[in-house]
Amino acid sequence: MTSETLLKPSDARPDHVLEELYWDGDVREYARSGPHDDPYLNVAGLFDGPDIIYARGAYRGYPGWLLKRNEHVAQAFMDHEHFSSAFGEVGTMLGVDWRQNPLEIDPPDHRKYRQLLQPIFNPSAINKIEGMVRDVCRELIGRIRDRDGCDFTADFAAYFPSYVFLNLMGMPLDALPQFLAWENAFMRAPDPQDRVTALKSIVGYFEEYTAEKRAAPGEDLVSHIVTSEIDGRRLNHGEVMGMCVVLYLGGLDTVMSSLGWYFNHLAGDPELQQILREDPSRIPAAVDELLRAFGVVALKRVVTRDFEFHGVAMKKGDLVSLATYLASRDPKAFPDPHRIDIDRNARHVTLATGVHNCLGIHLAKREIRIVLEEWLAAFSGIRIAEGQRPHWHSDGVWGIHALPLTWDRR
Repeated sequence: MTSETLLKPSDARPDHVLEELYWDGDVREYARSGPHDDPYLNVAGLFDGPDIIYARGAYRGYPGWLLKRNEHVAQAFMDHEHFSSAFGEVGTMLGVDWRQNPLEIDPPDHRKYRQLLQPIFNPSAINKIEGMVRDVCRELIGRIRDRDGCDFTADFAAYFPSYVFLNLMGMPLDALPQFLAWENAFMRAPDPQDRVTALKSIVGYFEEYTAEKRAAPGEDLVSHIVTSEIDGRRLNHGEVMGMCVVLYLGGLDTVMSSLGWYFNHLAGDPELQQILREDPSRIPAAVDELLRAFGVVALKRVVTRDFEFHGVAMKKGDLVSLATYLASRDPKAFPDPHRIDIDRNARHVTLATGVHNCLGIHLAKREIRIVLEEWLAAFSGIRIAEGQRPHWHSDGVWGIHALPLTWDRR
């Protein structure tokens, strides 16, 4: 599959795909058209049948192989020789030769770019900013503490990880509404041209902002990027843009979307709320289990050469979707996979694995832990407001875009 064909959905079964492995369906549509008001329960129906299928809509509506099993997804993450991440979806949309960096770069080059960012996101660095992260959380809770309820997404989750991200990047907090609008359009606009327009706006902003930081660098992450060196030289324009875009998209959406699923679950599980409130030392285990259960992304790979994967013949250029929202609920890997069990202590691939293990894993876990600590300390009886329901989407990063909560004040 070439860059051009990824932008052109097809409903034709490729000649090399066996008829019994072809599914004339779209994962996004399947997630929202099932019998449950829960996309995770709906897509669990895909576990019936072959472990690996070729879907008409495997990734953002485009055709390719869909890996369902936790084991298979983990293997593909670690096998960059057969499953390459070096496919520039963003570059293709913009007509440029750079990629999201280091997300869309394979080893050995991946390592040198990741090492440039690693010191900013290692545990000791996250320890230094924990106070800032907690202050942001408490400030946002303070805005709603005296109310009877809120829309968790609009009033809290959209702001919390975004403010943390903007503080790290040294970017203006008052620009957040525009940043979120661009990000939402890029991730979920049904018209591909609207996605391209949003992406151009994001890149245009970063082109101006990085130019300012080159002229007057500070102590922020963008200044670190534009002043760092690789192979004895400063990063070029494409390398800088690719790095800024991947941080922007990850920083504004993934934690926000994940928090919605976590609090939707907590709102229906008063027993777990009480367990964590009475013994906050169990919150890190809860973070790991919630991460396990609520994978929110599918990451793409491209097959580098003809080969056989678990008995399935794949061809060079085939698109492969590594669906963490399926791997998260794989019954072969996790007994009773839809049950949240904070004593499960199971290895999962929600934040990827291998060399592409999420760069921001320590920051994400710290953010989630702090949110659970502060919300459970501030409110009891957190629940869905009477007569209302959450509203979720399965386009791009899976998320809840409206979560009406109420609570008892403590």
